[in-house]
Amino acid sequence: MGKNPEEANIETGMLNIRLPNDLFKRVKACCDENEITIQDFVTDAIIEKLELSHKERRKKQRL
Repeated sequence: MGKNPEEANIETGMLNIRLPNDLFKRVKACCDENEITIQDFVTDAIIEKLELSHKERRKKQRL
């Protein structure tokens, strides 16, 4: 997969995490099957979680 030219100019930070081996193997297998990098998979997962979290907060009644 090639990089999007717009992505080349985005500043990035490093995130190191530890996962149980079985979970890591599942992530790796999914990435291999879908021909994506683990970095792209994790980035997409974080974005989706943040968007869901934001939607859930918006559903709560405000005072």
